Amino acid sequence: FSTGLSDSGWGADWIHRAPGGRAPLDVLGGALRVAGSPFLPIPCPPVRRFTMEARLRPVMGWAGLLLRSSGPGTGLLLELNTAGNVVLRLAPEWEIPAAAAPATHVVASAQPERDAVASQERLPGKDLVPGTWQDLTVSDDGTTITVSLDGAELLTVNEPLPATFEGRLALHQGPRSQAEYASLRITDDAPADSAVAGDTSPGDTIPRDAVLLDHRFSEGPEEARAFLGHWALTTAHRQPDEWTLFRSKILLTGAVARARLFAAASHHAQLALDGTACLSTTSFGYPGEGYYDAADVTALLAAYSQGEPKQPGQPDQPVQVPLTALLHWYGPGQGRAAGLPGLLVRLSVDYTDGRREIFGSGPDWTAAEAPYRQAGYRNDEGDPVEHLDGQAAAALDDGQDMPPALSYGTHPVPEFPGLHPRRTSLSEEFVAPEAFLTASDGTLVADFGRVIPARPEVDFRTGVSGRTLMIRAGYILDADGRVDTGKTASQNTDMSFPYSQAEGPQQFRATVHLGFRYLELPGVEASDLSRVGAVVIHGRHPQEGSFSSSDPTLDAVFRLLRDSALYGVQEQFVDTPTREKGQFLADAVNISYATMALFGEHAYTAQALREFGWSAGRYWTAGEDLGRYNAVYPNGDGKRDIPDFSLMMPEWAEEYHLRTGDLALVTELLPRLRATADYALRYLATEGPTAGLVTELGGGSGPYLHGIVDWPAPGRFGYDMECAAKTTVNAQAYSALMSTARLCILAGQEDAAVKYAGHASALAESIRTRLRIEGVMVDGLHADGTPSRHASQHATSFPLSLGITDPANVSADAERIAEQGMRQGPMTVHRLVRALLAAGLTDSVLDLLTNPGQPGWARLLESGASFTWEAWEMVEGTDYSQSHAWSASVLKEILEYLLGVRTTVPGGRELLIEPPVCRLVHATGSVPLSNGYAAVSWRRTPGGIQLECTVPAGVTATVRLPEGAYAIQGPATEQANGGSGLERAANVGQGGSSGTADGDATRDFRIHSGTWTFTPFGQS
Repeated sequence: FSTGLSDSGWGADWIHRAPGGRAPLDVLGGALRVAGSPFLPIPCPPVRRFTMEARLRPVMGWAGLLLRSSGPGTGLLLELNTAGNVVLRLAPEWEIPAAAAPATHVVASAQPERDAVASQERLPGKDLVPGTWQDLTVSDDGTTITVSLDGAELLTVNEPLPATFEGRLALHQGPRSQAEYASLRITDDAPADSAVAGDTSPGDTIPRDAVLLDHRFSEGPEEARAFLGHWALTTAHRQPDEWTLFRSKILLTGAVARARLFAAASHHAQLALDGTACLSTTSFGYPGEGYYDAADVTALLAAYSQGEPKQPGQPDQPVQVPLTALLHWYGPGQGRAAGLPGLLVRLSVDYTDGRREIFGSGPDWTAAEAPYRQAGYRNDEGDPVEHLDGQAAAALDDGQDMPPALSYGTHPVPEFPGLHPRRTSLSEEFVAPEAFLTASDGTLVADFGRVIPARPEVDFRTGVSGRTLMIRAGYILDADGRVDTGKTASQNTDMSFPYSQAEGPQQFRATVHLGFRYLELPGVEASDLSRVGAVVIHGRHPQEGSFSSSDPTLDAVFRLLRDSALYGVQEQFVDTPTREKGQFLADAVNISYATMALFGEHAYTAQALREFGWSAGRYWTAGEDLGRYNAVYPNGDGKRDIPDFSLMMPEWAEEYHLRTGDLALVTELLPRLRATADYALRYLATEGPTAGLVTELGGGSGPYLHGIVDWPAPGRFGYDMECAAKTTVNAQAYSALMSTARLCILAGQEDAAVKYAGHASALAESIRTRLRIEGVMVDGLHADGTPSRHASQHATSFPLSLGITDPANVSADAERIAEQGMRQGPMTVHRLVRALLAAGLTDSVLDLLTNPGQPGWARLLESGASFTWEAWEMVEGTDYSQSHAWSASVLKEILEYLLGVRTTVPGGRELLIEPPVCRLVHATGSVPLSNGYAAVSWRRTPGGIQLECTVPAGVTATVRLPEGAYAIQGPATEQANGGSGLERAANVGQGGSSGTADGDATRDFRIHSGTWTFTPFGQS
């Protein structure tokens, strides 16, 4: 696979099926659930005059009802949102995968007075409050439409209908929106002698107030399914959650010597040869930015090779091997570009006689809707609920005929103009629960002991045909021992996996993962089950370092950070594996710092850097946009940035280069990074009250306008967001300028480097002089130049961590923020840790890491966390994540400063090994490098620091120890080259004296590969 495939070398078609299939409506939880469709006809005849009474709940977005319609995009759309706002507008025309229903002329609107209060800051367009059950009444007498909500009349609109017109009623749900109906009743308000067209015989009349529809979905499961049977259960519109099964037959004409399978999909596909899974592939990117995967299937196909030699004159007898693929496309969402559903497959088979055959996807394949129901969305980020239909699956397994697949054409095609070979891979491991619990109502609950990103799996000894089980994952349990489905406990996410059973033994296998600890199985007896577990999904990394110390709490925190960093990566870096699976820029940066340091990870970081570079080329190409990047990419909501996220890119790219020495990627990214530095300079005020400072950095919206500072909002700890020239933004602008300057030097662009370094120096001076008030760094300047009255921890830690702070102020600033304890959120805590380390306050860092009496990781552990959280505290009513890896960023500092191993030359060719001056008694660990591991074990003794370290081949290191004399033992090979290893190392180290950040004198020793020990003289 070393060369991969070029875009012209596939010789295969992108295939798909016709849109449509199961309608996006179903009865779940005692309500009719409706999601993502421009037109779902209500099963009643066309009407001119009617009254509709509905008990409904807008779950996310707007609940929609089409009135006076003759089909999709016609008539009037009445919408109700979670806050009780009502809008009557012209029906829009749209289709999935539109990101949103287009705006149309508003006929009327109303906003009732409500006392609901938003519990957290929200982006524009997001639901401010959770949806509640509301009673909606709509009457239309052909002239006037009246709308009442919970008994209060909100709208009266005069819109006379044309004579004789009778319209259809339908449900409408925009993309990524969902509503639930407990009941729906429609009566005909026509005069008693009028007939209803299309539903009567000549001469029939319908009495006034005749009931046309009366569906009560909350009455019970059997009644609800009976009511649902009256609805049109299929649709011609593209589904928000499209599942497709493809089939083909491979005809082998000889003994197989080698076989390679290549595949790409939008969005996810699982391929199997004769029922054996052999390749999984995922692409969430925009057209031209997708990936393909490959697998060696030689062993699978060799088993089907012709075993007996042919007799003379005997015709060839090809061996048929079934090839199937399950394609899942689920529209635009957080972390997913919309694109279109598509599958591309190429199988290359080499025979022992030297022949090669290529089998490619094309219109000779068959395709049909896969056995999944449309069960709505998990949340407003666009992730659908996965609902496997066991009965439908059994029917497909019985060999149901399928129509031919449709083709977009031979790759490349306009819908999929290019592919990239994937350099990352996933680890998938089945785990069993650590315990089984029983809730007070008898519900069986599997406890996995910790939060994991995983796909549930359940094997049933038998099933009840047609029964739907609501398998549900969760983070915590409620007082009754069931999975807690509350907004905060669930991250405002429907974590259910509905499964409709068939008869007999069967297996439930989830296809999409969530983060969870508990899995409940209501309505199932333990005797019904033969196996329960989950497949844990995370990025596969090449190595893993280690750390342990004399502090048990620190070791527990390290394990928490380690697991969080590992589980914060699946197909890409993610915000969380549950609510928002998107690759946010700041999350990616923070997690990458951890994974590069602990796991020797480079592939996911390179992928992410390149993808954010692509976002700049897609959305941020000219004028004030240049130098910016999407806040999350790929994604389904288009162009969206957070200004200070964009400023993180150069520093991140520099860290990647330090770890890898990969100058090629730096050179590829450098035009974008230089544009980012120029972006910061465009907002550098040259005159006026904030002259010399970056002011109102362009970009962002809502709570992110001109800069996010920290997130969620409680993590700002009162930061003055009204500042026009924010201290944090200016510090990050300095970082972007300096990192870009250093990268320009590496790329041989000296003139640009001098330019950016000069601007960085001037900006640093402005930060030092203009933002320090009465000896303290403040949050910034307001637009009129007035200094903020708030002096946050951020305002001090950001400049201190980046080397901006005047040396004369370093000690006082560091002591000040150390005394404050934890006053920054998980998103920026690495800045705080770096600031304290820059001033030599290592014990203060240990306090941050291990003190449960303040916000931080130790308190998370006391709260039972096994995965770091989005915020230090769970605030009731919010949807803050309980599986958020961005505070794992400090793994880098633990390994660099508490273990004491820092890379000093790009590619890890040179190291600095420096045990810390702190209260720890000992520490042991290893750090992955491209050539192996650097292992370190140090111990504090009455005589000084005792150190043992191993340096891999091709790497040199400087060992920095407190001033003093040491007995040194090096590799045995040195003893053969003139003297003992002790003598040789001592000579190398003579004369190398320096100092630490806290002023203590030190001594440097240069060593090469091998194992070395340093023991203070006088200590046995």
